[in-house]
Amino acid sequence: MKTLSNMSARLHAMVAAKPQKGATMIEYVLLVALIGVVVAVALPDLTTAITNKFTTIKTSIGV
Repeated sequence: MKTLSNMSARLHAMVAAKPQKGATMIEYVLLVALIGVVVAVALPDLTTAITNKFTTIKTSIGV
């Protein structure tokens, strides 16, 4: 009888864990999407800043 109880407990734990695993995957997808939005917004400003720095260096060394 104890074996049946253990099997029942394990089965219940497996069933209960599945929705949580799916929720975790959704959280990761949302996090990656948020990071993508931040990079997409920041990238043009960063590109401009880097270009300006290299232009300044180029001008100062006389190339």
